[in-house]
Amino acid sequence: MSQVPTLTPEQRAELEAWENRRLSPEEFEARVNAPWTEQEREDFEALVAWFNRRYPTPIERLRATRQLMAQWQRNRPR
Repeated sequence: MSQVPTLTPEQRAELEAWENRRLSPEEFEARVNAPWTEQEREDFEALVAWFNRRYPTPIERLRATRQLMAQWQRNRPR
């Protein structure tokens, strides 16, 4: 996976504002349909490989997914 860049507080705030903004339907559609870069594909494949090593059986994967979903629901902002 690629290394995470070091950001200044100003850069972090600008990036957070950009990431949290609402997309128009056209922007959303364009992003959903955009092809992946080679780096995105490699990162995704690395994450899938890690997940499959960490949770080697289907039942372990399902259990982990359910636990993570429950954790997300408990901790999400309301």
